[in-house]
Amino acid sequence: MALALGLAAGVALWSTGPAESDPAWAVRFVRGYSVAWLCYCLAAILVTRAPRLPRWTLAAIIVIAFGLRAVAIVRTPPLSTDYWRYVWDGRMINAGVNPFRYRPDAPEVREPWNPNWRIMNFRNIPTIYPPAAEILFAALARARSQDAEVFRWSFLIFDLASILALIALLRRTGRAPARVIWYAWCPLPITEVTAGAHVDAFGLFLLLLALLLAARRRGTPGPTSALALAAAVFAKGFAVFTVPFFARRGGWRVLTVAAAACAVMLAPFLGVGRRLFTGLGQYFGHWETNSSLFFLCNWMLDAWKVSGHYGITRALSTAAILAVVVWLTWRQQPGTESLVRATFLALAAVVLLGAPTLPWYAIWVLPLLCWWPAPGGVLFSLTISMQYYGRWLYPNNYHTLLWAGYLPVYALLIGHFAWWRINLRRRSLD
Repeated sequence: MALALGLAAGVALWSTGPAESDPAWAVRFVRGYSVAWLCYCLAAILVTRAPRLPRWTLAAIIVIAFGLRAVAIVRTPPLSTDYWRYVWDGRMINAGVNPFRYRPDAPEVREPWNPNWRIMNFRNIPTIYPPAAEILFAALARARSQDAEVFRWSFLIFDLASILALIALLRRTGRAPARVIWYAWCPLPITEVTAGAHVDAFGLFLLLLALLLAARRRGTPGPTSALALAAAVFAKGFAVFTVPFFARRGGWRVLTVAAAACAVMLAPFLGVGRRLFTGLGQYFGHWETNSSLFFLCNWMLDAWKVSGHYGITRALSTAAILAVVVWLTWRQQPGTESLVRATFLALAAVVLLGAPTLPWYAIWVLPLLCWWPAPGGVLFSLTISMQYYGRWLYPNNYHTLLWAGYLPVYALLIGHFAWWRINLRRRSLD
């Protein structure tokens, strides 16, 4: 039955095409994604609750996971133009030009380095991507200097590698490897990695590699784990919030190795001085798309006529995330599973409390479902995409889409937490 549902999910993703964008793309995508998500949920529940699975189940999950991604890369319309920025950054580096120095629309570099500059988003600011991502962009651009498809296929490979890493981690923590279905068949990474071509797939793989290397030492990170963690931090930045967990377990050696690796990756880009942070400043200073609590706080402060409300909201959001990280660091327990839990709970706090909250950011949180498929988290993998891409269907109902998407997610998360606390208290009384 689960295999039939996997095939049905593939048919639903096929219906999102053709891959060329047209005015009806959003309708087809939302419809196909929703059906694929429903099939995925039913299949994952069946696999998780099955008392006994055939020995070939895991192989079938992996094969269908690849098939779903192949369907999406061929049929799903492009969900982003970010990969044109990747191409431009890579070509600039290969030409000996620092991508942090120029904006893509700067007259000095528009031609011949960037013939596609007109279709890039945020072409008026320098790159925001950290050094490890830039190094990857340069390597891929050197292989295929004018072909954006190389990025989509490369990120698909990293995503498949993440599935294998998750299987190894599940085994290391004594969990059934078939539970990888909660990530492998989820439409969110399938569509955002292939049709969106987002570098998050690269960063998540590096973070999972860091966890897996730590798992080989019963959850105690060593130098190789620190190197993978440093690369993950400099691939997208989300992983920086997991550094305290690795540092507490691995001590000063982990911090020293990670810091040295970061310094080596950063060194080639330091020549631009403050321009290194121009794009990042724009990102943190203005973007709050699709956020939940961040949007609510900013909206309330604005309604109360508080001066500098966005900056205050950003400070409060950052403080809340750091408080969660400190609490998770303090609550650390021995073993790999505790490290995995803390890592992805911290990333969930970043996605839910921070801004912007874009669908591809949720890729960093989804591995948590392989261990703890909380209903709110599972639903979030649907609503975050529906409310974001639903803007093309209902452009005048942005706030309504946010409320409709986030309210049920938070209700389920709070309810699940309350249920867990009640059961925990009952067991302690018994």
